[in-house]
Amino acid sequence: MDTFLVSAGLKTCAGKSSSDTLAKLAKLQAQTIKEPGCMRFDLLQHRDNPTLFTLWEEWHSEQDLQAHFKAAHTLEYLALEQTEVLYVEKLVRINGA
Repeated sequence: MDTFLVSAGLKTCAGKSSSDTLAKLAKLQAQTIKEPGCMRFDLLQHRDNPTLFTLWEEWHSEQDLQAHFKAAHTLEYLALEQTEVLYVEKLVRINGA
């Protein structure tokens, strides 16, 4: 069974600091990787623009990702209005021959 892969681009909201955003995203990451359906939740910060972040996520299923958005720690992070979502890509892994 294929896993559910996501790449999401985030931007620090106006009036928020990128260092504070990084700290809050790191806390979210630490909590998210403990979720039962989470296989990967990588947090990356852009080198040339520290206000931009990318999340690389791998979940057992899309339902596990949906459950993530109902988790208390995710709701707490979203309530901070720390970042805005620039894009979300649902991806498929291509295995080489």
